[in-house]
Amino acid sequence: MKIAILFSSLACSVLAKPCKPVSSSSGSASASASASVSYSAATASYTTSSVASGTTSSASIISTSSSVLSSSSVSVSSSSTSSSARATPTVDLGYEIHQGTVNETGNYYTFSNVPYAQQPVGKLRFQKPLAPTGSSSEVNDGSTTGVMCIQAYPEWIIELQAAAYGLDTTTMAAVLYAQQGQTESCLLLDVYVPAEVFDSGRTAEAPVLIWIHGGGFTYGSKTSSGDPAGLVARSKLGGDSGAIVITINYRLGLFGWLAGPGATPNLGLLDQRMAMQWVQTYISKFGGNPNKVTVMGESAGAASILHHITSSQQPALFHNAIPQSPAFEFSIDHAAAFELTLSEAASKINAIIQESTAVASQVSSVLAGSTSDTFDFASLTSVFDALGDQVTETLKSINQAVVVQAGNGRFNYGPTVDGDYVPELPQVRLAQNGFDASVNVMPSHTSNESVPFVSSSIATDEDVRNYLTNAIKSASDETKNYMLEELYPAVFDGTYPWYSQYGRAVQMNTDLYFACSTNYLAKAYDNESHNYIFAYPPGYHANDVAYVFFNGDTSSLNNGFPINATLAYELQDYIVQFAKAGNPNTDSLPFFPTYGTEGKVLSFTDSGLVVTTDDMKNERCAWIQQAMIDGKLK
Repeated sequence: MKIAILFSSLACSVLAKPCKPVSSSSGSASASASASVSYSAATASYTTSSVASGTTSSASIISTSSSVLSSSSVSVSSSSTSSSARATPTVDLGYEIHQGTVNETGNYYTFSNVPYAQQPVGKLRFQKPLAPTGSSSEVNDGSTTGVMCIQAYPEWIIELQAAAYGLDTTTMAAVLYAQQGQTESCLLLDVYVPAEVFDSGRTAEAPVLIWIHGGGFTYGSKTSSGDPAGLVARSKLGGDSGAIVITINYRLGLFGWLAGPGATPNLGLLDQRMAMQWVQTYISKFGGNPNKVTVMGESAGAASILHHITSSQQPALFHNAIPQSPAFEFSIDHAAAFELTLSEAASKINAIIQESTAVASQVSSVLAGSTSDTFDFASLTSVFDALGDQVTETLKSINQAVVVQAGNGRFNYGPTVDGDYVPELPQVRLAQNGFDASVNVMPSHTSNESVPFVSSSIATDEDVRNYLTNAIKSASDETKNYMLEELYPAVFDGTYPWYSQYGRAVQMNTDLYFACSTNYLAKAYDNESHNYIFAYPPGYHANDVAYVFFNGDTSSLNNGFPINATLAYELQDYIVQFAKAGNPNTDSLPFFPTYGTEGKVLSFTDSGLVVTTDDMKNERCAWIQQAMIDGKLK
């Protein structure tokens, strides 16, 4: 997620965090300046031309454009591909032969759009994923670009994006929804494998790193976080043959997370697990070691990892985990979202009926006797055949209509306790030994997680109370009062880490939704985890993603701040080493301590790497976890 530069000064003033925001004149156009928009479907990017300044700037909306990695030891172009300099790599997966492309400069192969499951369309729509089947000699070259699951955005995300790029919200929404490659047939993954590994075959046994993207469970894709060319390059330093990086799609919004009578919840989680199962079955064909798999993800991707670690199906299909800012949304009212989905579905289908006599006749026969009061999930699925070619676009519009109504910082869809794969909340399972203790974990959060998620209009005690009420809707007045008076009192003299009513709400959001879970992981793993904090300014949620996928370009601004190449390389090297050994430490890097009883964390700051004490090792986080165990928060 990209956040507007306007948050930089806001975070510094209300949270008293060390920020040195760059001048806005160095990046985005003024929101008031008139701008023309040119959209490129091929790259999912657009160009804004500022009439006022006469300057032009390009920005990627969801995808990250290719850039060149250049350091003293590595030089990689993520966009340099060729099939003429050497033989084109192919892999026989049994159900298809998949052909890759060659990156000559980086000396790695990319296998794009590999199906890891049967596609969830027709009778498989809203069903659990099934493993791919068949025996085909047909070659799939993965040439379809930008294939992603169907996207949807809350209004507040659209507003943030519009502010970041100096556009009005209508134009911004149109650009976001115009992204090419959205499809229900999206259960695909990309494999990036060093040539040395692939060419060595099964004997290579290279470590594998699986990336699960974020996006509130409603948007994002296997390519939206960036190009992993830099990670692949860093994995080959010191003469090592390198690591395999895999990025995956999973179903989003109502397609993957609808929960209610008749619907199968958590399909997105099951998609992810199917991708992990695919890795176990097939990665040796690429030179990978199925017994050395690391999963890594940010926000919704990190939250997914927590669900897999604590699922009912153990052991997990991975050995190491790097959850960055694991997001947890208390305020999802799954019942309300389900009813809203059915209401929007009835409305959309009725509109189609009004426009088409043929469809009206078919739908009427299917729904004979049904009324708006009796329209349910079975009614929705029963009209798919009647809708014919319109079914995907209809579901897409329903999905958009539900997600766009989500409140500030919310998304309306996401994981839920289902009594099956998710027997209880992950935070509860971590406290009660309901997790795979064999996994090595390296969790993290950012220093200013929640600035983008909390309305800057919060200024009074009543505003904070209203915020908390919306954040934990199921909590009793007694619980809310305790939190407001004891855990987050309106005291702004430096006793607590907030200095305004707004900062108070931001800290609540950070604790509840992101950071406390990293402390719960440390406790569950007997304080043997390696925790870190990404505190390089501005330290907003998702700011560390650009560092994970850093390819050497320091000219692009990350929320108004240039990327610190030194920190980026250090983070990538810790990640790679952790994937190789289950421990981030190596002789070439500063020592990364375990959490320990003192709560030691490695902080990535504008002064370099600093070992500090975790600010989440506190009474607030401990109380919140116990409240979840006791059912006061859920």
